[in-house]
Amino acid sequence: MALGAAEGLTPSADRIRRAGFAYALTAIGIWGFIPLLYKELSGVPPFEVIAYRVLWGLVAALAAAAWQDRGAMLLTALQSRRQLATMAVTATLIAINWLAFIFAVNRGLVLQSSLGYFIGPLVNVLLGVVFLRERLSLRQVVAVALAAVGVLNHTVAVGELPWIALTLGGSFALYAYVRKVARAPALEGLTIELLWLAPIALGYLWFAGSGGFSLDTPWLSGALIVAGISTALPLVWYTEGSKRMTLATIGILQFIAPSMQFLLAVFAFGEPFRAYDAVTFVCIWVALAVYLWPVRKGAGA
Repeated sequence: MALGAAEGLTPSADRIRRAGFAYALTAIGIWGFIPLLYKELSGVPPFEVIAYRVLWGLVAALAAAAWQDRGAMLLTALQSRRQLATMAVTATLIAINWLAFIFAVNRGLVLQSSLGYFIGPLVNVLLGVVFLRERLSLRQVVAVALAAVGVLNHTVAVGELPWIALTLGGSFALYAYVRKVARAPALEGLTIELLWLAPIALGYLWFAGSGGFSLDTPWLSGALIVAGISTALPLVWYTEGSKRMTLATIGILQFIAPSMQFLLAVFAFGEPFRAYDAVTFVCIWVALAVYLWPVRKGAGA
């Protein structure tokens, strides 16, 4: 059965929905497989990877802005002191997220990174309570409590908090929260964030040198360029997809990427999946099911 056919959509609306699904799924698929790329870059210092990710990401973002004829919107955003200040905060948060992710891949902790991205939406619930004074429903309380049990289980079993997972989930949740409050368009906001980070990236490469980017290592240099492009373009595609689908559907699709990372960690990278890992992930998955099921039940694709 065609996507949307059962919902009585017109052919035009059905094409729009299909295009949105394709955009979003492409972006999410890239995010799901991205640990494979960073495994190839494991021999390059993490800060150097971040530097090239910023610089090549900026090139891709500027190219996308030119292609979509959004230069005027970008200049308008750059003239707003409030937008610039807000994007400085979000640039810091996303840089922390990227660094934690690269550290996780380099240290063979992709399983914990996937846990972080599963936790992220539940951290958003807590941010709503703390900063927006939102009240939790019983369903949300149960979901957050189950997630807390999962984290507690990992802490007791290992003897320490899952810092990588909490850093990834927390930094991305805070990033999403601040971006939502700022109401900055995705492409313009990302471009400004990368402009904030670019001088730091250039300064690092100037003083520390570049061991990964060289004509003598074309494969490694190409991977560094792809790391930058895969920073900018998937976000643009994801934004285009989200415009064409319901929030409920796009929210559920978000969990495909950490699910793919989970499978890569266990079956491709051979990371150990112990009994306490199973308990932790089951708690998180059940928490997400409790949180999402009523939303999915009442929403179309």
